[in-house]
Amino acid sequence: MTEPLMVFDSWFATNETTVQNVLIAALLAFSVQVALRAGIFSLAGIGFYAIGSYSAGLLSRDGHSTPVAVAAAMAIAAVVSLVLAFMLVRLRSLYLAMATVSFDLIVVVVATNWHVTGAALGIYGIPLAITTAQMGVTVAVAAAGLMLLERGTIGRTYDAIREDEELAQSFAVNVQSYRRLAFVVSGVLGALAGSFHALSYGSVLPGDAGFSSVVLALTMVIIGGSASWFGALLGAVVLTWVPLVLTFIGDWWDAVYGGLLVLVACYLPNGLLGAVRHLRRLRLPARRQVASEHTTLERA
Repeated sequence: MTEPLMVFDSWFATNETTVQNVLIAALLAFSVQVALRAGIFSLAGIGFYAIGSYSAGLLSRDGHSTPVAVAAAMAIAAVVSLVLAFMLVRLRSLYLAMATVSFDLIVVVVATNWHVTGAALGIYGIPLAITTAQMGVTVAVAAAGLMLLERGTIGRTYDAIREDEELAQSFAVNVQSYRRLAFVVSGVLGALAGSFHALSYGSVLPGDAGFSSVVLALTMVIIGGSASWFGALLGAVVLTWVPLVLTFIGDWWDAVYGGLLVLVACYLPNGLLGAVRHLRRLRLPARRQVASEHTTLERA
């Protein structure tokens, strides 16, 4: 084994749990980002995170295979999210956000008081039945699917719906169908993240999908950038890894966290990804000018 591989193996063995947390957080951030990009201010992905955790955890504990448990959790989330999409179809902006947060809180209350979910104690003894490689491949496939949704006709349609819904309708776009599709994709991604949480931690608690998780998921998308799946992934990496790097500040982390949000909101409204794209646009004219001057010198 070559030295670089040995170094990577050593690093991976030390940080495997953190890598898994990043992958789970990325799926949760995807859940929020795909809705926001479609113009849907939905935070219901956290509720579906809880539904996915409990569904996959209970099925896996009862002896079902990992693919069956995860697929069942995703199917349940798809059905519930579709029903919820029909119920909330007329709500917009903050009203929709409030309704979806209420849905998240209802899911937590049910999980806390229902004996099937272990009530306040949660469920334990879930087999650790998923590997980091499987999680990584799944995240890659999910990212590829979101990339396709952001390109071509579908991507332009969602851009039109987000920017001007009435204008999109005037071009015969079935806005409600597209919104429902985004809502269902969001719910399924949230459930997938929850399934991975249950199968990698071996337990599920009602507090895993509390209001703090709502704030964290939204923050990941805001910091990374809601315009693309890559921004959500970037935000997930930052908010999962930075606290580990800054453990030396102890109780001051909350202040740093709040300051980071203020800085992003004031100076990086499009997130870190938006800032990178802005810098690339600034550098492009300079490169063109240098290339033009070089061509002129060659001709001279």
